[in-house]
Amino acid sequence: MSFDDVADRVRGWFSRENLVKNRLVFEAIAAGVWFLLGLAGVAGFGGVLGILSHLLLTATLVLYRIQPFMALAVGAVGTLGMMASGVFWYGGTTVFIFLPLLAVFFGTSAYGRPVTRWLGLAGTPIATLGIATTAFVNVQALYGFVLFWFALALFVLAWVAGMLVQVNRSRRAAETGESRATVQLGAVKQEVTLEQERNRVARDVHDIVAHSLAVVIAQADGARYSAKNVPAPVVEALENIAATSRAALTDVRVLLGELRHNQEAGPQPGMNDLDGLVRGFRESGLEIEWHSYGTAAELSDAPGLAVYRIVQEALTNALRHGDRGKPVDLVFDWGSASVAVIVTNGLPTGATVPSNTAGHGIPGMRERATLAGGELEASDGTNGRFRVRATIPFSRETVGA
Repeated sequence: MSFDDVADRVRGWFSRENLVKNRLVFEAIAAGVWFLLGLAGVAGFGGVLGILSHLLLTATLVLYRIQPFMALAVGAVGTLGMMASGVFWYGGTTVFIFLPLLAVFFGTSAYGRPVTRWLGLAGTPIATLGIATTAFVNVQALYGFVLFWFALALFVLAWVAGMLVQVNRSRRAAETGESRATVQLGAVKQEVTLEQERNRVARDVHDIVAHSLAVVIAQADGARYSAKNVPAPVVEALENIAATSRAALTDVRVLLGELRHNQEAGPQPGMNDLDGLVRGFRESGLEIEWHSYGTAAELSDAPGLAVYRIVQEALTNALRHGDRGKPVDLVFDWGSASVAVIVTNGLPTGATVPSNTAGHGIPGMRERATLAGGELEASDGTNGRFRVRATIPFSRETVGA
């Protein structure tokens, strides 16, 4: 192995990425080296108590970042023990044994909670006074005075450095959060823009294609019913045109529903799923009285989905905003070419009928009815009750075709 290879490996060991990744290992190694460097002097002057206190102070080099409050407590105990061991009665040079306290005060402000942070700041003059007094108890007061201010300045600077680290980390976190929020906001805006574009396209398709197909159906039915001496093949062709146009109109409405409600994927519910829907609301505590009048018909996909969603939304509103003590009336009034779906619920005492329709509930139901070729009204019903009435057209001739 060449010298360059060794140098590259050493530089890799001490690179920023490796130091950050293995920070705890390097801190433990530094603590071990520091303990061995001071062991001889502490053992000679402080005995067993000095060694144990030195061990506690050394442990703070590992704890200051991962457990700053514990490092502060361990450092306080180690400092008291070191002062009680009598190490400084042999001279003040061993004051350097307290250098791990720099890491303690740095850790309290950089990594500690607010309480730990301010306890660390309050501990700087206390620790400084104790060390200076004990180290120079038998020496001239001038040295003790200089040592006090020198040590206090070091401890406070360590605490301030930790505060700078904490502020910088908070700033980076805020910038990261702001960037993430900006990205999310952009995604939401894009989704809203796409939804608006889908709605615009759906309205255009509905106004052009659906209207044209409706005209074709009306013209074909009119020609077929008004024809008297028309050959049978012509009548049959007109019937095929009307039936095909109705089927195409149904497909267009289903497509528009998927375009404007792209979150609905997979098989869509219909009339056959109403029993389970009503049963679920009843199990939720909503009393529902279901009535049907006229001859029911089997609805195709588009009108069946519209009826299901309208009933679902109306019952949801009744469950959330209605008077739970009064039953909800669910009525199906079947005609020859349309079905009226009426949901009426009571209002709590003192409540008024909402006049603002800017929410998603009523506009969504109205949109469902419009896409199915019908209409919807939501207003005050009889006796102050809230009523939703939707009229959905269908064709008995094409059902099941």
